[in-house]
Amino acid sequence: MVGCGAGFAMAGGLFPEPCATTALFDRQEPEPGEGRAGELPEMVAGGTAAKDEKPVTPAPRTTVAVPGSHLPDPSASPVAFFGLGKEQRNAPEQAFPPSDSPRKTALAAGSPDFSYRDAYLSEDTTWRGEVLVEGGVTVASPATLTIEPGTVVRFRRGRKGATNPVLVVQGRIQTNGTEQKPVVFSSAYEEPLPGDWLGIIVLGSEKKNVVRYARITGATTGLDVLFSTINVQSVFIGNCGTGLRVQDSLFAMAGGGARDCLVGAELDDSEADIKEASFSGNKRGVVALRTSLHLVDALLEGNVGQALLADDCRILLAGCRFSANGSGLSLSAGEGTVTASTFAGNGEYGLHLGKSRTKITGNEITKNGRYGIWVDDGRGIAWGNAIFANGSYDLYNSGTDDFLAIGNWWGDAKEDEIARHIYVEARPGDRGRVLYRPVLPSRPETRP
Repeated sequence: MVGCGAGFAMAGGLFPEPCATTALFDRQEPEPGEGRAGELPEMVAGGTAAKDEKPVTPAPRTTVAVPGSHLPDPSASPVAFFGLGKEQRNAPEQAFPPSDSPRKTALAAGSPDFSYRDAYLSEDTTWRGEVLVEGGVTVASPATLTIEPGTVVRFRRGRKGATNPVLVVQGRIQTNGTEQKPVVFSSAYEEPLPGDWLGIIVLGSEKKNVVRYARITGATTGLDVLFSTINVQSVFIGNCGTGLRVQDSLFAMAGGGARDCLVGAELDDSEADIKEASFSGNKRGVVALRTSLHLVDALLEGNVGQALLADDCRILLAGCRFSANGSGLSLSAGEGTVTASTFAGNGEYGLHLGKSRTKITGNEITKNGRYGIWVDDGRGIAWGNAIFANGSYDLYNSGTDDFLAIGNWWGDAKEDEIARHIYVEARPGDRGRVLYRPVLPSRPETRP
């Protein structure tokens, strides 16, 4: 399991503080409703809402401008990277500043080993040392761009008002960085800001694209993979508008991650296999739409809003940790399994299921601000979990279907205390219950 640490050093600046706790996202409160009280069937739990408690509906999904936060500095661990101070992460949002903004300082001019302006690479090319890109560089099919360890690639506008520079790969890219000598992609400024350059676009390339041990900063979208196949290993993306975007592609990622971005990763209509990655300190961690997602041993921590939103996805999530986010994991209109994971200390909820046929088993769900698990219907099922010590309710059913949650451990609470921490809204008829008996007598083994 990956975790938070100190950070690391790299060309183009330092990235300071590791994961920090962030504030809750705004929410809408509906009119208060009454909990189901009184006598209930043997296997049914309900709770009466306290006078000062209000059920909540999900916060509306909104699109916000990209934050104009400054890039911080790196330290030792490859997991804690691209940290911003709390006051910067929570600063008012603003559009990308122009690349020629007077408050930005360009790096001292030098003599790069390679220099390109609006170039078209039709033959195999190798980059090493210092590379300067102005305008667009396109790697045509079937050419291969090979980048040697320790190479620093900087992107700069050729003249005031010119379009942002970009690297487009239609052939193949092979980035051969190492842990000691990562490849760096950044802007020509001492403090890269989102939008200094457009990013790396892998477009329509089904070749064996590999990006290994790289750092990407200051782009609109750090790595944009469209209708392509790519393997990404230990790639850290920071201070970009969107860290990583994958559309209609086959994507494999091991290690690395995204931090201090508006969205850490966006996955659309793709097959994604992500292991031991960190998406922390972003406005939103990961957004997946109509994607098959295999997420293992990942850390999602300190994201201001949702850590992971998966809509109409098929998901297998195992060994992950969701902590100190505005809200944890939200699954809607999909199916899959969530197991051996921890949901702790998230502001709104640990896990939300809406029209999602998902198995929730072997997890620890604790100390979340309002709800441990929030369900809208009965398509999912939860068993073998440790669900306890959450703020308002350990389990909250806001739908009209019964939800099956038998065989879980609810802490050391007595029977009547367990029922008080399970909430269902009062509604006509015998519907919308939580079926929680029998309970586990002792805490199950869950992955720490």
